Amino acid sequence: MFFIFGSPRSGTTLLAQSLSAHSDIIVPAETDFVIPLAFIVETVRDPEIGKQLMINLITHSSAFPQHIGEYLDKNEVSNIIMGCEYHPTHILNALYGGLATKLGKKLAGNKTPNDIMYLRILDQAGTFDDQSIKIIHVVRDVRDVMVSLQRANWVSDLDLYFPRLWCHSNLYLYSLYQHKTASYSFIRYEDMVREPERIFRSLCDFLEVEFEPGILDFHNFHPRYHSMSIHAKLYTPISTNNIGSYKQGLDASIIRSFENQAKEALETFGYAME
Repeated sequence: MFFIFGSPRSGTTLLAQSLSAHSDIIVPAETDFVIPLAFIVETVRDPEIGKQLMINLITHSSAFPQHIGEYLDKNEVSNIIMGCEYHPTHILNALYGGLATKLGKKLAGNKTPNDIMYLRILDQAGTFDDQSIKIIHVVRDVRDVMVSLQRANWVSDLDLYFPRLWCHSNLYLYSLYQHKTASYSFIRYEDMVREPERIFRSLCDFLEVEFEPGILDFHNFHPRYHSMSIHAKLYTPISTNNIGSYKQGLDASIIRSFENQAKEALETFGYAME
C-alpha cells in the first residue's frame, strides 16, 4: 500500500483522485482510523484485545460506509485483521491489500490530510520501518494554503497557528524519510499542476505501475466530491491559476507573519520569501 501525506488544501485530493483513476490503483475516501490504530498497538499489548478494538474502531466509525467500507464489509475487515500479525505495517498492508485484491487492483492507497499532524505516533509504532509501505509527500506554499483555507472557512483562528503547524509537520516528515528514496517520494503542488504528466509519470514509476494518460482526465475521477464546493475545481482541467494567489489575497503584514511562522520549511522546499 501507499500513503499520500500533505497538509489540508495542498492538492492531496487531486493527487489521490488522479492515482485512483489508474486501472491498477484504488484510493478510497479519507479514513479516520489510521492514527488511532497506531495508538492501539502502542498502548494495548494483548493482540487479541488490540485487534478487537481495531475492528470495532474501523467498522463502527461514522465514516466507515464512505471510506474503506465502500469496498470491504465488516466481516471482511474483521477477518483480515484477525488473520495478520499485530503490527500496524502488517495490518494496514493486509487491509489495503485486501481492498485492492477485491477490486482487481495491484495496490491501494490512503489519503487523509490530518494524518500528517500525528506522524510521530505512526513512526513510533514502526509503521514505515520495513519500507513496504510507500509514502508520497506533497507540499504546497503555505501562503497559498492559507488563502485556500480561509476560503473554505473551516476554522476562524488559523492565522495564529497553522503556518507553524504546516512548517513542523512537513519538515518532520521530510527529515525522517527524504533519504529513503525507494519508499518515499516528495513532490510540490506547484510542479504537479505545472507539469502534471512529468510528475505523474514519476509517481507511476515510484509505485511500479505503467503510466496511463487517463489519470490526468478529471472525467475519470470518483464522483464523491461533486457536491462539495471546496472541491469544485477538482472536476475541471488541471490549472496553475491558484499558484501565488496569496499575492492578491493577503495583506503584506499577514504575508510577513506567515513567512515568519514557516520560514524554515518555506526555504527548505524552495519557496521564495516576499
